[in-house]
Amino acid sequence: MDRRPDAAVHNFLGHPVPRRSTRTLADHLNPSPRPAPAATPATAPPPARRPDRRSAPAPRPAPAPAARAEARPPSRPVSPPPAAVVGQARASERRTVLDAERPSLTVPAAGRGSGSLRFTLQWEQQVTSTGLHRSSDVHLGCFWETRDRHCGALQSLGELLAAPGFGARQVLRLGARHEQAGEEVLADAAHLDLLRRMVFYVYATGPVAPDYAALAPHLTIARRGAGTVQMWAQDPPAGARTCALASIHDVAGDLVVRRENEFFEGTTREVALAYGFDLDWNAEGTVPRPS
Repeated sequence: MDRRPDAAVHNFLGHPVPRRSTRTLADHLNPSPRPAPAATPATAPPPARRPDRRSAPAPRPAPAPAARAEARPPSRPVSPPPAAVVGQARASERRTVLDAERPSLTVPAAGRGSGSLRFTLQWEQQVTSTGLHRSSDVHLGCFWETRDRHCGALQSLGELLAAPGFGARQVLRLGARHEQAGEEVLADAAHLDLLRRMVFYVYATGPVAPDYAALAPHLTIARRGAGTVQMWAQDPPAGARTCALASIHDVAGDLVVRRENEFFEGTTREVALAYGFDLDWNAEGTVPRPS
């Protein structure tokens, strides 16, 4: 007797009616072989498309035979780049300092060039306790001597601003003095051979000797494209008023620059006498009279 619930009762409980298998026990023990799948007809390949001449790429050239490649001349070896020079300054940036170990320098006649030589006197700036700039009493002067033994002086005291004359031009000219920029003398290098020698000196216009140790005056000689030459006034004695910084001599066309660094207690007249400049001075011995 079948005790399974009726289909209506099963549906009432909310469960689907299970499907009853139609296979018997003999079907499970002796399964029938599956039929072979039907053979599908072979499909023909699609017809080949005709090439479009308008969009077809250009044929690539055939590679050259190996024999031609071997016939090419060998390429030249590439030379390595030159080694970089580190730490070498240009000629216009070089600086030469004249001191006790190297007191002189020779500028050959071929290297004198043209243009102007600048002789610039500078010093350390002095300030007051409130931070204001203090004026200093140091000035640049130059004794000069021509080849015919005519001599004179170039300094702001006495308004000796240019000498000697060469036509309408002056070989030496004194520039304006600035407390920060210093004071300079310009020399015409093209006609510098008219001079036999020059002596550059530092002097004071007041009665009190300047403090050379604190001011540390130094002279810079600058030539266009040839660097600079510098020298300092060092080890000043107490009470010195003037100092001969440098001397320049024309020796067979070459310029010999010498560091003098010689101090004097008196006026510029003592410097002229020490270096053999025969000048006519005023009563104070500070301004030479034109000869």
